[in-house]
Amino acid sequence: MVNNIAIIGVGAAGATAALQARKFNREVAITIFNTEPYSQYSRCGLPYTISGKVREFDDLVLMPPSNWDSVKIDAKLNTTVTEIDHKNRTLKYNGAEEGELKYDALIFATGARNANPPIKDLDKERVYGLRTLDDAKVLAKEAENAKKAVIIGGGLVGMEAAEAFYERGLDVTVVEFLPHCLLAMVDPDMAKIVEDHCREHGLKILTNTAAQEITGDKTPKAVIVKNRENEEVTEIPADFVVVATGVRAITDLADYIGVEIGPSHGIKTDERMMTNLENVYACGDCAENVEFITRKPMAGGLGTIAVRQARVAGINAAGGEATFPGIVGAKVTKLFDMEIASTGFTADMAKRFEIPVVKGSIKGSTKPPYYVGGKDIKVKTYYNKETGKLVGGQLVGLEDAAMRLNVLTIGIQHGIDAAALFDFENCYAPAICDTWDPLVTSADAARRRLKM
Repeated sequence: MVNNIAIIGVGAAGATAALQARKFNREVAITIFNTEPYSQYSRCGLPYTISGKVREFDDLVLMPPSNWDSVKIDAKLNTTVTEIDHKNRTLKYNGAEEGELKYDALIFATGARNANPPIKDLDKERVYGLRTLDDAKVLAKEAENAKKAVIIGGGLVGMEAAEAFYERGLDVTVVEFLPHCLLAMVDPDMAKIVEDHCREHGLKILTNTAAQEITGDKTPKAVIVKNRENEEVTEIPADFVVVATGVRAITDLADYIGVEIGPSHGIKTDERMMTNLENVYACGDCAENVEFITRKPMAGGLGTIAVRQARVAGINAAGGEATFPGIVGAKVTKLFDMEIASTGFTADMAKRFEIPVVKGSIKGSTKPPYYVGGKDIKVKTYYNKETGKLVGGQLVGLEDAAMRLNVLTIGIQHGIDAAALFDFENCYAPAICDTWDPLVTSADAARRRLKM
């Protein structure tokens, strides 16, 4: 019987796990720990505090500290769990509070930390990550006085940060090691559409380029970069630098007590979000689960995945029975009014997971051709060549990409094939969408290739 639940971490995963455990079990004692002084806040909203699209930092706080008492959850903020004795089911903590706690069930929601690349003098002042609320506060101050910023990393966080600083009037350069930005999300041809769009709006983007050194005394003067194709070396002036080259799961405590760490370097979990240790669970950015289609190990790294895993972990820790279906990986962002959306496999992911695919790719419009105001949209859908089932999709356009992506995600989860997506009866009104939605048209292109 579970009488006491301890949850380490109060991000999206930890907070959701606590609330779901409480909802399921009104009597169990729940204690949550967070090394930061803040209660749950939206990490995905951090770049928008810099641009001003989020007016106040406190607006990102989703669960004010005072609210925990109302649901009978003991929130120990600015407090770090320092030691776990799992044999005796106790943990020690210090910080704002110090003490020892006995638990019956334990949930790791420890998140991830920035994974910094091997760049010389990365430890200078005014070189930042963008992972915490404190990071965002410092960077918002930088935007008030600085003139030139260099962003190392062209993934989601890097590109969103670059847009934010540009909108504050800074001269911004993005340095991306890979041949294109956002390649964890979209194929190269889709990435090029995004890059061209961002450049048209004034962003400087250097792809296939390695940041090698940050020059200057205590603070940056410039970033030395090298083109990986022609080996040309360039010096980019910088008042400050943001490093956004990915994250690594925080697993130290879990590893110490014998929790198994998976090949993605996250805490390995089953469909109940339980680890190899009984009544020890993990969820969110620190956890590894499985990719939805192949059932191969995969890290989540998305807020939407974190809260769904946390719901399962919280219910099960409190004595329930819930399961997590696996990670599809639906992602979306918006850069200079362009929506970029992706779900399931990209072409590169399909190759790595050894899934042969057929593509349906079209350039369409969000409105009928006769209606004024339609926007161009490029759509790709991918299907398993052997089964015809939908396994991935990407959309890039100035409107309505995200909602179409949700259709593809549920299609993947329910195993529809190209013929079924072609038969999809989409709604129609000239002011909103065409009689044949671009999703349906892309499915038709693949259906004919598959001879379905």
